[in-house]
This record gives sequence, structure tokens and C-alpha cells, in this order.
Amino acid sequence: MQEDRFYHLMGRVLSGSASDPEAAELQQLIAEDERLRLLYWQMVPGTAEREEEEQSEALQAYATHFAKMQIAGLMDEAETPAPAPRRFRKALVMTVFLLALTCAGGWWYWSASSGQTRGAAAQEVKTPKGSQSYFTLADGTEVWLNSNSKITYGDDFNRSSRNVRLTGEAYFKVAKDEDMPFIIEAGGLKVKVLGTVFNIRSYPDEQNTETTLVSGSVAITLTDQPGNTIQLKPGEKLAVRNRISPVYQAQHNADSLEAQQVPILTLSKLRTDPLDGTLLDAGWKEGKLIFDGDNFGKVASKLEKWYNVTVVVENDALYNASFTGVFEKKSMTDVLNALQATGKITYSQDNDTVYVR
Repeated sequence: MQEDRFYHLMGRVLSGSASDPEAAELQQLIAEDERLRLLYWQMVPGTAEREEEEQSEALQAYATHFAKMQIAGLMDEAETPAPAPRRFRKALVMTVFLLALTCAGGWWYWSASSGQTRGAAAQEVKTPKGSQSYFTLADGTEVWLNSNSKITYGDDFNRSSRNVRLTGEAYFKVAKDEDMPFIIEAGGLKVKVLGTVFNIRSYPDEQNTETTLVSGSVAITLTDQPGNTIQLKPGEKLAVRNRISPVYQAQHNADSLEAQQVPILTLSKLRTDPLDGTLLDAGWKEGKLIFDGDNFGKVASKLEKWYNVTVVVENDALYNASFTGVFEKKSMTDVLNALQATGKITYSQDNDTVYVR
């Protein structure tokens, strides 16, 4: 479709990676289609003087197609969803305001509060708590970024290297380039790939940095053990204890008996939802909040990021209890009530703070 091609070309132009033929193709689309021309004027302020009626028409057209482009593949358009988490509610309302913030170096996000900024030496894509985002890097790599996560990369990305740094969680479909490997730094790991699909979870407040390989291959090196490389095969998951994370060390006694009993490295097989085959470690990309034998420390971390709340754990024994469940399009109250029904916790809520005991 012309609209899809228009958005692709605009992303290439705004990120500075468009070729001369692509720039010429964009100009031709703008010249032939009045609606696309209105969208172009809105995306690149100052390109033309517009009447108020034209501005309104452009905003409406952009909001419609923005929602279509970003939700595609993440939820069924034909399905009428249950009340969605707050990360979806403001998407259309804030669309044009978001674009004004991101057009200098940006891409499009289906999260209203997501943003991308461009600096002199690096670019940054980040999502706050309660939201998620999707974007494509200049090399064609697709990235889904989970809540409270950030990716940074240099302006030379895809020219002299393909290096990115991740804080939080992301799902990657890496474009293949045998001459230029894709390298991700996350927590205490460096992950090197060529063309691969995988998920990385690396939050500084959590115990482990986890890499789950769906297809392809990756070579993982620990920052403090550069001489040792771990090769993952499809269907494998590697969890590495966050020994060097200052945030995790500040919240946990690294010398405690509990910490000493946790292996530095744990290799396991990836797990899927028996009902629909969803990869549990990447279920968040499909709108699913998943606990897979998680202790309550990790459960609390996921709740905070998913619903943008603060969880206060008032019973340390919960850190030794495990929880399993899959929640799709459920409110936080529904999730907490289900956890409480296990008999392991009770909770109370005061505005955006949840107390668990």
C-alpha cells in the first residue's frame, strides 16, 4: 500500500539513512497523493503554509494510519479487546504530539508516552513504565522494546559498526550482515549475532540478565570474563546473575547466603504456553503478562513496569515463594486477586502503591 511505503520512506529520511532513489520516491508519492502531502507537511513543520482545515485533516489521517501501523502484528484488528492497560489508552490522543518530539531522529511507536531522541554522538530509544514500543533500525533490524527500557546506539550505526546498549527488555529480529555483526551490551553481557531472533531481559533491579534464543545463534561474553564465550543454540536460555549491577547490589546483600546459593550461570530450555505456543519469555510482546515460576521479587518488578505502580513487599518470605500464570488483557486488580487466591499473599492498595504481605 502507498501509505505503508510512505511511512517506511519517511522513517528512512528522518533517520538520515535514505538513499537518493528513496528520497526521490518519497517526493513522487507526495506529489501524486494529496493526503500523503498533508501528512508530510505535518511531519516536517515549516514545509508549507496550511489552512486550519488542512491541519485537522492531516492530524486525523495520521492518527488513523499510525494506530494501524503500530498495532499490526501485536493485536488482532478484527478483535474487540477487553479494557486495555494504560499503555494503550492514550496512543491516539497523543500521536501528533509524540511525532513532534521524535521527528528529528525518530520512528513511530504504538505507545503514546514512548520517545526517541537524537544527540550529537548517540541516539536513544526509551519507553517508560506502562508502555511498549516498536521500531526498525537503519540496518533493517526490528526491535520491540518493553516497558521501562532503553536502547542507545551511535550515529555511526550501520556504517562502521552495529553496536547497541540495552537497559531493560527487548525482542530483536536482527537483519543478517555477515560482514558486520550486531552486538548488544546488556548488564554484564556482550551478545554478538549475525542474523538472529532472540529476547534479552536486563533490568538493573532484577537478579539475572536473561537471553532467550528463538532462532539463529548468538555468542555471549561476560564483561568480567572476556576470555570465555558461551554459544547458545535455538531453544536455549541463559540466565546470568547480576553481580556487577550497582542497583541490584544496593537492594540485595551480594554476600548473603541466599545470594551465594544462586548460580552465576544457568542454562535452560525455552518454555512455551501450552495453550497457544507463545514463547513465555517474549509473551509481553503479544500483550501477555507472564510469571513462569518467578519469585515475588521478579513478580513485583514485572507488576511495577507493566502497570506503572510501586510495589512494597512487606513479607521477606515471599522472595522464596514462586508464582506461575499467564494474564492477557487483565487489570492489575485481576492479577493481584489471582495471586492472592493462591493463598501465598495478601495485598492492599493506596493509589499507585501496592502493599503486599
